[in-house]
Order: sequence, then C-alpha cells, then structure tokens
Amino acid sequence: MNEPQVNVDHFYHRPVYNVVGLLLSERSEVQALSRDLASAGVDVSAVEILCGEQGARILDAHGRYHGLRARIVRAFQQLGYDGNTLAVYDEALGHGELVLHVPASPADRRRIAALLQSHHVHDVGYFGPGTFEQFPP
Repeated sequence: MNEPQVNVDHFYHRPVYNVVGLLLSERSEVQALSRDLASAGVDVSAVEILCGEQGARILDAHGRYHGLRARIVRAFQQLGYDGNTLAVYDEALGHGELVLHVPASPADRRRIAALLQSHHVHDVGYFGPGTFEQFPP
C-alpha cells in the first residue's frame, strides 16, 4: 500500500479540491485510515500530512517562511475566513495534532469527509475553487 506524504514543503494559497481535517497523532489510526482511503479509490500517495513544528512552518499561517508572495497571500487571508481556518490548523499543529489533506473531486467530497470522520478526524472541511464547506460531526 502507498503511504501518505508527511511534511512535504508545499505552500498552498488554498488546498483546492482537498478535504482537510485534524487528527490526534495516532499512527495506528493513520494506517487504518490509509487502508480505507485506498479501498475508497483515493490515491493514498497524494494524501499529505502536516505534523509538528516542521508542519507548522510548511503551513506557514503568516507567510514567514515562503517569501514575499506568501506574506502577501497570508496578509489578505487574515482579513477573511481563511485566516480563521489557518489559525485553527496552526494551533492544532502546536498541540500535536495532524493536518490531513486528502484530494477529492467535488462529487466525492461528502463521501471522503464521512470516511475521515469515521476515523475520528475533526474540523473537516472541503476547499473548492473560491469556497470552503465545513462538515458537521
């Protein structure tokens, strides 16, 4: 089985076409989740996980680590809903949680979100082009 990518340094303005959520860092849960995602037709090698201090630097909630463009992008995001979302993910990383990015088409977003929630992933949302959809528990 393919493995998710951990702390790969991709700076995202917004992770469009991704279901994103938070998981307390439990390796056994990540392995079980990976198996279920693969069974659901998700390319697990395209799943990205951010964790720890390195994950927080990659998320770069304030644009400090990815240059001028990142600082400008994040400054504008702080003015809107994206700023709140970034703050939640940044705080979760500081408390030892994992941020999961799972690629999903708009048609598959609800199914993938429900699968994540069945594995205790919380604060699940979907980034579409110019939209963010939060999924209730």
